Amino acid sequence: MTTLIWLRDDLRLADHPALTAACSAADGPVVALWIHETRRTDEDNNRHGPRPLGAATRWWYHRSLQQLAPRLADLGIPLVFARGDAANVMRQVVDALQPTVVHWTRRYAPAACRLDAAIKQELKSRTEVHSHPGSLLAEPWLMQTVNGSHYQVFTPFSHAVADLPLGPLLPEPSPIGERGGADTALATLREDGVLQNLEDIGLLDEGPAWWEETLAQHWEPGELAARQQLDAIDSWLPGYATRRDLPGEETSTSRISPRLRCGELSPRQAVAAARTSTASGEDIVAWTRQLYWREFSWHLLHHREHLEDTPMRPAFAEFPYYPDDHLARAWRQGRTGIDLVDAGMRQLWQTGWMHNRVRMVAASLFTKNMLQPWQDGEQWFWETLVDADEANNPISWQWVAGCGADAAPYFRIFNPDLQRTRFDPRSRYVRRWIPEGLARPVVPVVDLAESRREALAAYEQVHGLSGSHAKPQRG
Repeated sequence: MTTLIWLRDDLRLADHPALTAACSAADGPVVALWIHETRRTDEDNNRHGPRPLGAATRWWYHRSLQQLAPRLADLGIPLVFARGDAANVMRQVVDALQPTVVHWTRRYAPAACRLDAAIKQELKSRTEVHSHPGSLLAEPWLMQTVNGSHYQVFTPFSHAVADLPLGPLLPEPSPIGERGGADTALATLREDGVLQNLEDIGLLDEGPAWWEETLAQHWEPGELAARQQLDAIDSWLPGYATRRDLPGEETSTSRISPRLRCGELSPRQAVAAARTSTASGEDIVAWTRQLYWREFSWHLLHHREHLEDTPMRPAFAEFPYYPDDHLARAWRQGRTGIDLVDAGMRQLWQTGWMHNRVRMVAASLFTKNMLQPWQDGEQWFWETLVDADEANNPISWQWVAGCGADAAPYFRIFNPDLQRTRFDPRSRYVRRWIPEGLARPVVPVVDLAESRREALAAYEQVHGLSGSHAKPQRG
């Protein structure tokens, strides 16, 4: 009477509806499976499966899974690993284990939904399959405007989410004890190469070698560390509303985004902690608003596929970008000669994270002053951010580029020098990440004033204001 739980982006024990259901109803062994998934495209060009993890998030998942495995073992649940097409893996695992029920936490990207629906359809003749909430505060299909359509503007969406009842948080499941019965099947799956050790499923492939040291200096993945971070909310949430845009202050943001990304924390836990904190109402509203932006991104992605490479505003498919390998490389390496952006890109390369204010400035420089395709910048962040989220990352880039929902006006172009003066007035942030100092002999790769004029000319073309369709010339 084996129960199988397929873990995905939900690497925790507490407030985990799928895990709670698996443990509470089990009448035999419970086995947890995590798959390093690949994505396939069918003959109709439909994607099946989640977007493959970037290098930095793979590092995080590897470390988080290392922490999760012994905690599940303490409950009497072995955590096993596989790699490849999830449909094939699930087919073989179910054939061997013959579980009476399979549980998983729902996913919301269309390609992942398509895969999960196909797997559920295939398995239902052999076992029960139950999907559970757990990754969002609001199921995307339940959030509708008064006209019955999905939301496309953030503010009314955030108000609707804020009005939802939170409900009680689920505790960690009680240990189910040692239950044999699955060991032989698991051994066979290992002998057949279906199951592998965590170290062999490729999560640490292709990332920079120094990340094993540098990322570990800044992060401690795992649910226990995540909950300690959230439990300390009264040490960092007070003052958040006024400090959150200051990258030079270490505690200006919560830095729980990678915890939410891989599910070491649930968004319900985050909101509950904020509502019971000693911070002011202004600080609580400002911080939970960021959680609602995450919800909004997933809401949009659920209803709009291909946002990682297709602009939400169709006119922007013809935007006259000017791809330049030299400019893009200088941006990636933090060698643009523009201090705030270079500091941010170096922080990203060393730590797998960047302050959100600096992310916006760096993205604006890339897409507007440099006229580089937003998809290229989004892909770099996807590979190097430990919190790279399948919804947040592309939708944030589209917001800055002016082609997304609820986007800033297309003519808003961040001036990185003014942003540094305003948000890093003492240059604490810049000095930390540019050790050679502000007097480094570097000529900026673009003239901010001239490149701003070029960007505005390009945007005017897209918006049909100039009547010209020629690519703007670079001086």
